Amino acid sequence: MRRLLSILGTCTVGLLVVLALGSPDVWAGKSGNAGGGNKVCLCHVPPGNPANAHTICVGAPAVNAHLNHGDYLGECSASSSSCGGEEAIACPAGQFCKRDDGFCSDSAKGECVAIPATCPTTIAPVCGCNEVTYDNACRADLANVAILHAGECVCEGGGSTACGGPDGVTCATGEFCEKPDGACAADAEGICTPTPAACPSTFIPVCGCDGTTYSNACFADAAGVPVKAAGACVAGVACGGTGGVACPTGQFCLPPVGTCTAGAAGLCVPIPPVCSLNVNPVCGCNGTTYDNACNAVAASVAINHAGACEGSETACGGAANTPCATGFYCSKEDGACAADASGVCAEIPVNCPATITPVCGCNGTTYDNACVANAAGVTIASQGACAP
Repeated sequence: MRRLLSILGTCTVGLLVVLALGSPDVWAGKSGNAGGGNKVCLCHVPPGNPANAHTICVGAPAVNAHLNHGDYLGECSASSSSCGGEEAIACPAGQFCKRDDGFCSDSAKGECVAIPATCPTTIAPVCGCNEVTYDNACRADLANVAILHAGECVCEGGGSTACGGPDGVTCATGEFCEKPDGACAADAEGICTPTPAACPSTFIPVCGCDGTTYSNACFADAAGVPVKAAGACVAGVACGGTGGVACPTGQFCLPPVGTCTAGAAGLCVPIPPVCSLNVNPVCGCNGTTYDNACNAVAASVAINHAGACEGSETACGGAANTPCATGFYCSKEDGACAADASGVCAEIPVNCPATITPVCGCNGTTYDNACVANAAGVTIASQGACAP
């Protein structure tokens, strides 16, 4: 013991603590005579990068300084939990390769740790190496993503916020959780993306994870529904054309956009029960403007072109029950009392003549004339007073 103290000199105090914790035999096994002088071997742990720890042997006077910086006596033991590196060592099932912050390369060394089952709701944002912002480091671990730095991503584009996952993280108002196509699982992860304010009128049907067919992927995004697969939820069957094959009940033979020939060949697509309220006007082959392509299909009308029909009125009602703007009512043909009957938006009359020409409204009420029924926004069931 005295020999050791005489060799270590001023490092005595720091090492006395270590010697009290370890046996003399262990200590003696870590010293040597490398380079012709007394050397002490330690496991050197680079600050902030413990994965690259390695054994070094230093002169006795330098030992205490290394201990104060996080190194410890003895050789670095080869850990079976090491992963990554040039050898691309993988972790066993249920674990992931956790690397130090800032080490994003797959060749960086790390340590296998268990994938967390759940994470706290604490908001302490970190930026992942995939340029996605996670609520906290645990959320990044759960996604098996190395951390680039603490705080939100400030890279080009501002980064994105992760959502979904086992914890069901939601997005802010005006955003939806965009997930990869086919990711319909409840715990599938995505990134928060601004909800589209408007969508193109191009009709390229997609099947949503909710089983609904949307006019295109943008409409599914607007509804906040992941896309399950391209195409309608019910595979389209060829219809129309020379064979004149008809579609089953509840489906419509949709020809390509711009094809308005009667009986044109197309594909059978389900008539959507509801449509987005987004306004992306399309001109139907009947010369009527619809708020969006979905509303045209809901009315079983082929699409002539994107944009409003020149000089046309705006369609309303129908299966989607499309409303009219303030000051307008849905004018339908006499007798069209069905709830899903289509019509066109017409201005509500302000003044009506006093002429008595009774009409019966679809609500069973008799009106003095058609103008009075229109002013009430009621479709005419028949001419003449309603039967008692």
